[in-house]
Amino acid sequence: MSSVKNIVICSAGVGSRLGLNVPKCLAPVAGRPLIHWQLDLLDDFETVIVVVGYQAPQAIRAVLDYRGDAIFVINHEYRTTNTLDSLLLGIRRLEEPFIYLDGDLLVNSSAIELIRDAPCPAIGIKRTYSEQPVCVKLEDGDGKGLVLGFTRDILEYEWTGLAKLTPEAVESAAGSQYVYHAVERCLPVASVEIDCIEVDTKNELEEAELWMNQQLASGNSGKSAVSV
Repeated sequence: MSSVKNIVICSAGVGSRLGLNVPKCLAPVAGRPLIHWQLDLLDDFETVIVVVGYQAPQAIRAVLDYRGDAIFVINHEYRTTNTLDSLLLGIRRLEEPFIYLDGDLLVNSSAIELIRDAPCPAIGIKRTYSEQPVCVKLEDGDGKGLVLGFTRDILEYEWTGLAKLTPEAVESAAGSQYVYHAVERCLPVASVEIDCIEVDTKNELEEAELWMNQQLASGNSGKSAVSV
């Protein structure tokens, strides 16, 4: 297992496209807040940093109910800033490579292990499935090569919201909008194909419920690998 010991979850946004009036990290999936499914997978991380903003007290309480040693960073400007701004706040005291996990992304343990053991920098990718994907240009096109770039054009694979990065790479992208803009500063980067599902809209929430129920039915409970 890689020695990476820090993970940052960005969960500050309003989640307006989801329309539940709660942060996406608190969206109910298979009877639990989404972030509890994420925390299931993070026991081996020494430091879990959660960036919160919208309904911060509720998000903090949900995390503390599950992991009492989590570190919280508040993005007070969550209405006028973006995910990259939240990540910049979250890594302020980090000096080592870390794992980034988007607060609306459900993954399994295989995904965490693959990204943790990958060279740095690296990103998780999946065959394109989401409603508004940011797709990746791959060196060899088969999901195993280097990522050469990002595009809004529909390609075979998309960026997922899981990455292994250095603080320096993120800081160099300050003033940009999205985390993948930080990854662009490092191109080409390694890719790992993972199983995951993003929760950004009500349709995707329904799909996430099915995805997680499949995990439960197989006895994985969100913690074990699903073949990719």
